[in-house]
Amino acid sequence: MGSDKYDVYWASAPSNEIADRILQKVDDYYEYLTFSGRLDLWLKSYRYYYRALVTGGGLQATGSQGELTSFSVNEYRNILLHLETLTLQQRLYFEPRAINSDVKSQSQTILASGLLDYYMKEKQLESHIKQAVKDSLIFSEGFVRVEWDAKGGKVYGKTESGADIMEGDIKYTNYNPLDVIRDFSRKSPRDERWKIVRDFENKYDLAAIFPSLKEDILSDSNDDLMIRTTTINPQSLFESDNVTVFHLLHDPTPSMPQGRYVKCLNNNTVLMDGPLPYSRSHIYRISSDDETGTIFGYTVGFDMMPIQQAMDILDSTIITNQSANGVQNIAIPKGADISVSQIAEGMNAIEYDSKMGKPEALQLTNTAPEIFNYREKQSGYYQTISGINSVVRGNPEASLKSGAALALIQAQAIQFTMPLQESYSRFASDIGTATIDIAKVYASVPRNALIAGKSNRSLMKSFTGNDLDGIERVTVDLGNPLTRTTAGKVNLADSLIEKGLIKNSDQYITVLNTGRLDPAIEGTQAQMLLIKAENESLSDGQPQRALLTDDHPKHMLEHQTVLASLDLRQNPNDPVVINTLNHIQEHMDIWKNMDPALFAALHPTSMAPPVPPPMPPDAMGEQLNPQEAVMTEAGDVNLPSMPTDPSTGEIAEVPVLA
Repeated sequence: MGSDKYDVYWASAPSNEIADRILQKVDDYYEYLTFSGRLDLWLKSYRYYYRALVTGGGLQATGSQGELTSFSVNEYRNILLHLETLTLQQRLYFEPRAINSDVKSQSQTILASGLLDYYMKEKQLESHIKQAVKDSLIFSEGFVRVEWDAKGGKVYGKTESGADIMEGDIKYTNYNPLDVIRDFSRKSPRDERWKIVRDFENKYDLAAIFPSLKEDILSDSNDDLMIRTTTINPQSLFESDNVTVFHLLHDPTPSMPQGRYVKCLNNNTVLMDGPLPYSRSHIYRISSDDETGTIFGYTVGFDMMPIQQAMDILDSTIITNQSANGVQNIAIPKGADISVSQIAEGMNAIEYDSKMGKPEALQLTNTAPEIFNYREKQSGYYQTISGINSVVRGNPEASLKSGAALALIQAQAIQFTMPLQESYSRFASDIGTATIDIAKVYASVPRNALIAGKSNRSLMKSFTGNDLDGIERVTVDLGNPLTRTTAGKVNLADSLIEKGLIKNSDQYITVLNTGRLDPAIEGTQAQMLLIKAENESLSDGQPQRALLTDDHPKHMLEHQTVLASLDLRQNPNDPVVINTLNHIQEHMDIWKNMDPALFAALHPTSMAPPVPPPMPPDAMGEQLNPQEAVMTEAGDVNLPSMPTDPSTGEIAEVPVLA
C-alpha cells in the first residue's frame, strides 16, 4: 500500500498535485479491502443475494464431467428481505424542529414538513432510503449523499447568451461501501474527516460542461484493472461512454478550515477544486451494527452465508441423486433369455429362464435420511442467527396455535431488528436535516407553496431558503404500522371523534383512508398559529381585529397571556394594555351576540355563547320587567299552610326576627 511522503497534509496539496493524492488514497483503500478480505466478502454477499444471476435461474451441471447437479434454494435473500420489510414497515414522518416558538418559526416547521414530504414522494427520497437499508443488509453499510444540483429544477430565466438558468434542486445519490473511499485507519465511522465517492459519468456530457478540458476528458477510459475488480457489475464498463469520477469531500477541520471539494478523473484530470460548499460533506451512513474498532459495519448476512453454502451442498446432493437415478433401471440376470411379446396395448408378457432368475427393478433413488435431517437443522440455524422465525416467514410451527403465542413470537423478531430500526431512524433524520440545511443556503429562487400542501397554503404562498432559517433540526417519527390496517385506522378515527379532533364526516373519511392525524388537526393548528401571531402583534402595541369566524373563547383565553406582566398591569395607559383589552372585549361582544347555532357550526367543540334566560310574559303577552317577573314567579310557588288566628280565622302574621 502507498504511504504519504509529503511534509504537508495530503488533502491540502495544490491543485496540480491533489489528483495524485486522491488516486493514491483510492488505491490504498482498495488494496486494504483486498488484503483484509472485505472486498471478497462484500462481492460474495452480493452474489448470494442475487443468486439467480450466478445460476442462471436454473440447475447447473458441475463436476469434472458434468456428473453433478447444482441446486440452490435462496433462503439467504428471503431472510434479508424479511429483515428489510420489518425495518421499513413503519412509515417515516419528518418532524422539523424550530429554534424559537414564535409564529414565524412554527409556520416554518409546517413548510419544512411539507417540503420533506414532497421530496419523499416526488423526488424519490423514500426509494433512496430503502435502497440504503437494502445495501446495509447486503454489504453491512449503505450510503446516501445529499447535494445541491445547480442544473436541477425548472428553468426560471435566460442568460445574456440565451442559455437556460435553472432554479436548482436537491439531489440524492446512493452508494455502497465499494464506492465510498474512507480512512480505514480510523477506529469509528464517527471519527471520519473526509470521504471520496466514486461515480461513473458520461464523458461527453462532462466535455460539454468543461470544454477547456475536453481533450483530457475524452481520452479517459475504464481500462483499469483496479476499477473493474472493485465494481459490482464490471461488464457495464466495457464499451461504455462513462468514465470514473472521484469526488473528494473533506469536512472543515483545524488543518482545513474551509474543507475542500475536488472532482477529478482516473487519468488525473482535475475538473473542480475549491472549498467545501456545505458545512459538512452530507454523506450519510446506515448500518445495522458497527464492527468495533473499525469504520466498517457488520450485517447478519455475513453469518448466514456459510449456512446458505451448506444448504446448497445438501440440496445439490439430493437433486443430483434424483436426477441421475430417477429413471427406473432394471436388473436382468445374465443369460436370463428375456423376451417380450405384446398381449394388448399397455400389457406385455415377459418370458425368462426361471433358473437364471427374473428381472427386478433397481432402486437407486433413496437418499440417506441424515441428509434431510441435517438440512432441516441448517434451516433452524437461519432462524436463530437472523431472528426471523417461522411466524414472520408465514410458516408457523404446528405447536403454535394460539394467537397470543403467534403474536409473542412475531414481537420477538421485531425486537431483534431494533438496532437496524434505530439506525434507520437516525439515518433518515440526518438526511432530512441535510435537505433543509442545503435548501436554506441554495434555494434562492422563490418557489410556490404547492410543496407545503394545499391545506397549508395560507401559511406560506411562496418561499426561498430564507423562509427556512428558523429550522434547526429534523427528527423522525416512525409511524405505527397499526395505522396501515383497516381496524387500526377505524380505531384511530373513533378515538379522534371522542376527543373532539374530528368535527365532520369528511375528516373522518380522510383519517380512515390515510391513517394520518394531520387532516383532522390542521384547522385547530391554523387557529392556534393565528392566535400566536395576534399575541405577538399585541405585545408590540399593535391593535388587532376580531372576526365573526374566530373561536372567541380560545382567543380570549390565549390573549390574556399578553397581559401576564406586573409592569403592564401597573401601567393601564400602555398601548399594549389598551389594545389587548379592546381586542378581548371585541371578541366578547361578537361572541355574546352570535347565533348559538352558527357558532356551534363553526366551532362544534368550543364553548357556546351565553344565552340570557327569557322573561316570562304577563297576561297580555307583553314582556315584564325583571322585578315584576320575580313577583310573578313567586306567586306561582306553592307556599306551606300557615297557622290561623283562632279568634278571627285569618292567617296569623309570623313575626320577623331581627
